[in-house]
Amino acid sequence: MGIVSALGTGCPAHVDALRAGRDGLKPTSRFPDSPFASSIVGTWPAWDGRVQVDSEFGVKGAKTGFSLAEMATLAAREAWRGAGLDGVHAPNRVALVFGTCFGQGFCEFHEVAERVARDLEITGPCLTISTACSSSTTAVGLARDLIREGRADAVVAGGADILLREVMAGFSSLGVLCKEKCAPFSEPSGVTLGEGAGFVIVEPFERAVARGVQVHAQVFGYGLSADGFHETTPDPSGAGVARAIDGALHDAGWAGNEVDYVNAHATGTVTNDRAEWLAIERCLGPRAEQPLASASKSIFGHAQGAAGILELIASLLCMQDAAVPPTLRFAGPRPGCPADPAAGNAPRPHPVKRALKLSAAFGGANAALAYGAVDASSKSASPTNASVVVRGIGLVGPRGLARAPSSSDLAAAHSGQIGTIDFRELSRVFDPRRLDRSAHLFTSAAALCLQDAKRVLQGNARSRAGLFLAATRMPADSANRCHESIQRHGLMASSAAAFARMSVNAPAGACARALGLLGPTTTVSMGEGSGLLAIALAAEWLSRRTDTDCLVAGSVDECQLGVADATEGALCVLLDRMPFAEKPGSYIEIGGLGIAGPNEMQVAARQAMGDRESVDAVIGDGELAKECLAPEIPDANRLPRGFVDVSRIWGTAEASRSSLAFALGCALIREGAAKSVLVTTSRSTSASVAMLLLANEETV
Repeated sequence: MGIVSALGTGCPAHVDALRAGRDGLKPTSRFPDSPFASSIVGTWPAWDGRVQVDSEFGVKGAKTGFSLAEMATLAAREAWRGAGLDGVHAPNRVALVFGTCFGQGFCEFHEVAERVARDLEITGPCLTISTACSSSTTAVGLARDLIREGRADAVVAGGADILLREVMAGFSSLGVLCKEKCAPFSEPSGVTLGEGAGFVIVEPFERAVARGVQVHAQVFGYGLSADGFHETTPDPSGAGVARAIDGALHDAGWAGNEVDYVNAHATGTVTNDRAEWLAIERCLGPRAEQPLASASKSIFGHAQGAAGILELIASLLCMQDAAVPPTLRFAGPRPGCPADPAAGNAPRPHPVKRALKLSAAFGGANAALAYGAVDASSKSASPTNASVVVRGIGLVGPRGLARAPSSSDLAAAHSGQIGTIDFRELSRVFDPRRLDRSAHLFTSAAALCLQDAKRVLQGNARSRAGLFLAATRMPADSANRCHESIQRHGLMASSAAAFARMSVNAPAGACARALGLLGPTTTVSMGEGSGLLAIALAAEWLSRRTDTDCLVAGSVDECQLGVADATEGALCVLLDRMPFAEKPGSYIEIGGLGIAGPNEMQVAARQAMGDRESVDAVIGDGELAKECLAPEIPDANRLPRGFVDVSRIWGTAEASRSSLAFALGCALIREGAAKSVLVTTSRSTSASVAMLLLANEETV
């Protein structure tokens, strides 16, 4: 484990602070003459040079003005050294999964992850999760998946966020800042903001034991869900968080009454705390049997995308003393909150065997991580290997709207901003008036793919249908509106509506509300190739888990100001987990997928192809992909369709060009031009992804 936060730098400093019951919240001078309702925040002391940073963590002397990547690297190095990883694994067998809400200055996300990976000298897959305040919790779950699928021997997983004045302004505009130090589940209500970075090393249990290193806990499973309720306010019934908890329990193979501790999200607001506790009551047993819960934001403040990992590490540090972190400043429960959330000024003695870390986020992205004491006999409850098929495709691009677009439509898709498109048909499906540009584009593509599949979601089917989004930037429309409101009228005039919609995952949240996609949701990025990554992760989720029936997976790109040759658009596919015997017909099947380091397209291609020696067509982004794949597919140049270069399609659309390539592969199969297609990425500096598509005809 490695951590920097308002409590200081490194695990030893955090152990001392936790044992002493000391929080890191205090008035800040970072925002001079700020008009905010509260000046109390949880900032990292080393940021302002007030604390000497130990050279053990790679920084000599006192330093001010850290970048997000520097702060993240500091925590990641501590985790790396604590796990004794120097020289243990080949660099390309170590992955990084990084979670962040606001990135570096609202404009860099996967770029930060890549810098951390370079600093650690690892070259395996480098993936970024941006689901607002649940980002780093989700990152640990995805790390478990990479280990389970054998895509890495070790994963550096966590997240980081810096507290910026625009973030303070946004939360202030929402009216949720607490004037005093926050008191989750108690009074006064409200949020105290913080910052920090934290990472854990996730490794196969047998490898860690063989190396003789300390194992802090086991990851048993995780669950994701969409609230489908509001941009910033949780579903008051707690149903959204409950679905994430149920997913984690299902993945871990636990019954609700087997959980003995919950590290709650507990932001301190009335609506969040009450909804979360309703979810805990619903999933984990009657009130008399509730597990002990506590709220670590009373210690760190709300560190946005880093909140989950900081709070998880706090609980792991306390577990070493057979205790759990306390909820500070608890003076009695608010209505609908627990009577005793480990209240006190010191860790509560309480041995933990099975625990949950809960996180909720803007856009309604919920995550629950199941972890606890090591149990080598534990197995996932759903290690299935189901077939996954493509049932529908929807496209919104410069050439218009399309369901199941043809290969000629896809190959001719050009660069540019979307002009006048008649969205009136889709207005009968959802109301576009509350959607910003990115949300409108993505929701339209998702609606089109559902229509193409003739899928109508009703009742419980909505909870078993999820949404995986690829996006590399914040929605430009809302981000620009928020920044303009501050520039024109000052910090206190920050647009609350625009701020609520400017997180990277906001289009997914809006789409979930509009179309009733309430199952698992996440938002991923790797720069170029992000769209294919989202589809690959969705396919893997469906193949391995029985608690989800179908997933909409896709991408969105919105024209960014000042970007030349900008292209905007969205493409979504509907993936189905389905027993073929129940619904005979012709399908495009996901024959395999591969995820490897940024310079390892051959590795990703071989993972995707399995035992297959050749395919009818290869689709890639540029001649580089062709060169990378040549050793794996020696006859690619001589095939009927050969190599299809999509590098000139959709200009600068980072996320969506690879989604378009996937759709083109589907079109070739649907039109009878090929029975097997390998779709690849090549230009990403984060990871390489490959997917094999197969024509599959099933009859009763």
